[in-house]
Amino acid sequence: MIEILYPLIAHRWGGVIVAVFLVLAGVFLLSWARRSKSPHRGLGKLLAWIVCGGAGLVLVGALVSVAIVAYHGSRHPAPGERIDVGGYRMHILAEGDDRGGPSVVWIPGAHSQGLAMYHLHSALRGEARSILFDRPGTGWSDPGPFPRRTAVEAVELARLLERADEKGPFVVVGHSYGGLLAANFARRYPEQIAAVVLLNASPPDAFVYAPAYGAGELRDLARQAEREGLAKLVGVWRNRDDAIVESDTEPGELLRRQRTLLADVNDAMAANRRRPATSFAEASIYREFGAGKITETAPDLVVYDGELGDLPVVVVVPGEGAAGLVEPLGLDEAAAVRARNFFERARVRYLDVSSDARLVHSPPGTGHDFPYETPEFVVELVRGLLEELRGGGATGR
Repeated sequence: MIEILYPLIAHRWGGVIVAVFLVLAGVFLLSWARRSKSPHRGLGKLLAWIVCGGAGLVLVGALVSVAIVAYHGSRHPAPGERIDVGGYRMHILAEGDDRGGPSVVWIPGAHSQGLAMYHLHSALRGEARSILFDRPGTGWSDPGPFPRRTAVEAVELARLLERADEKGPFVVVGHSYGGLLAANFARRYPEQIAAVVLLNASPPDAFVYAPAYGAGELRDLARQAEREGLAKLVGVWRNRDDAIVESDTEPGELLRRQRTLLADVNDAMAANRRRPATSFAEASIYREFGAGKITETAPDLVVYDGELGDLPVVVVVPGEGAAGLVEPLGLDEAAAVRARNFFERARVRYLDVSSDARLVHSPPGTGHDFPYETPEFVVELVRGLLEELRGGGATGR
């Protein structure tokens, strides 16, 4: 039900608008109760005052939220350009010279803002044209239309690059859920692609057919994002990562590593995350795998075998197998064997999309988040690919 409200509550003033409607509803109930001769008018008055009181609290919280977002936004202006892509603006940060070769477009995992790959971008911008961008709703980009869909975001990315006068061809590098967008972008615009690098990219199979996690995991992530968005809307949101980063856990260790790598942009990223739009855009994109939706969205999500022709595709996966994914689930032995087999095969699914696909394993001991565990490995991989493409005569800007 809340999904139909995303376009409203993702708006900067969405919380204020909701509060005003609640106030009007409370006033209407109070007016009815005063005029009514019903024996229940006392209950009506009580309900009216409760609605008005709740609306007042929501209004105060919403105004606080607007003020907080505006304050932090003023302290962290967009480092790149905000380009109109059809009635709303997307943010793009493009730096460096192509040096006669392709430009690199980085797409982080989940539905994260572009700065989540700033450590890789900053390492390569001195030797190649390097591009970060914010999907609608994230970073400095406007919310854009809802529902959010990967197919839509592939078109938006193409429009953004064109209107920002980024000529390509592009090496598109996508991590995890960002890899799904990278593959979809390449399928739609192969003429703009020099190569695709998929860093443990998420194939739709992993959500539709997985014996564990699967679509249920994305449904839970969508609900969590909605709860966070509502908390942001009324000014009571607290970044749960702040508690996790202090914990002696694997997620805590990963967050500490990420914050160290992204020290130059951590404050800007934290400021951007305060926007309710960030959470509702994330919830919306995850819901494209929901029950009743996947049959509609799957044909636009899947990159079929052979569909990228002979485009160079580098599929990078951890070499340690999928035991780390399966063990925490507490499955019985038979189910665990089946789950390990599924995940180990699903992670190389993209090898079949091109006749020029190659498999690369990340360094030993690394897992799904190897772009943060061993960023130098990813930089060297992309650097070597750029040199190979330049030697092959790839045209530049």
